[in-house]
Amino acid sequence: MNLPESRASALSVTLVRDESALLALRSAWESLEDQAVEYGLYVTWGYVHHAWQHLAEPGHALWVMAVHDAAERLVGVLPLVRVPERHYGMTVQVLRHIGIWEGDRPGLLALEDADRVWSVLWQELVALRSEWQVLDLRELVSGCWPLRELQRPGRGFSSESLPDIEAPYQRLDGDWELHVATRRDAVQAQWARMQQRLQLEQPGACMVVAQGPDDIVEALERYLALEQALVQAGSGVTIGSDPRRAAFYRAWLPVLARRGDAAVWLLASDGGELAGLIRLRCGDTWIERHACYDPTHADITPSLLLTVEALQQTFASTAEASTLVSVREPEGASASVLDWYDGRSLTRRLSVWNLQSRLGPIALLKGLGSKFRG
Repeated sequence: MNLPESRASALSVTLVRDESALLALRSAWESLEDQAVEYGLYVTWGYVHHAWQHLAEPGHALWVMAVHDAAERLVGVLPLVRVPERHYGMTVQVLRHIGIWEGDRPGLLALEDADRVWSVLWQELVALRSEWQVLDLRELVSGCWPLRELQRPGRGFSSESLPDIEAPYQRLDGDWELHVATRRDAVQAQWARMQQRLQLEQPGACMVVAQGPDDIVEALERYLALEQALVQAGSGVTIGSDPRRAAFYRAWLPVLARRGDAAVWLLASDGGELAGLIRLRCGDTWIERHACYDPTHADITPSLLLTVEALQQTFASTAEASTLVSVREPEGASASVLDWYDGRSLTRRLSVWNLQSRLGPIALLKGLGSKFRG
């Protein structure tokens, strides 16, 4: 499972436990982002910093694992958070990606050879096993080191791997016209009817795109105002239902916008916003992160109209893929944005239990794994 001692010993792990140490690591971390082979938006310094500031709760502990080589160069980062949870009348310390709070498939940041970095990180986690009881890794992509090597984590540990989320995505090969032509006849006809209905019922409707650091803040406020109707209707989880999440996006979106990695799209009419879409970019991929709509106009499926329009514009860009994360659609809608996305990325959730902790006997006797599936 582990790499040869001669290779592993060339790397060392430092545990970042407080915000001052996080700030001290910023320059090296952001430099690593520019060069990393293994990369993701939710393992960047900016995301972790803002997430910790706005989304952390009392009892949470920062647990960022920084990997350096023999020349003291930062070559890997695994941003975790330790969360206390109550199970079977006892407090269990659970390690998770901080990227799960408001992200998607966070993974690992690594300069090169992600397997080598993962191997050293696991060795450090074993050495620190007295401080945690469960390692809960979510949305792991197929073939990654934890799924290959921690199915049998070794003496004193037990693990379970379960299916996790299914992420729709679309490769941007060819052009938009070809993509439309490959949709089912019923989808094409329905799309044409939806556009006609929008023009008939909302003749002044137009797309508003905010992607500058100043404009995006104003557009976000319009998005949050639009969400309030969904909040009042109790229609699922929204950003605006949690002041901490709203504050997080107010702080983070302008940072991303300064480098062209965020945009807020609004479908607006004379009477106000009909739908909103928060878009984030990670390398060559646009992430359709959040969408909302005015429930009084749900019958014209405005969030679908907006999201598909964004996909059309993405086909004309230099991006290579688009992925859906949390796009809200009216319940029971006859049309779905999934009709426009061909790919499905399957992920898995890996739970590793420390059987040498107080949790060990309970995990063996009662099957603790089922308690961590939610």
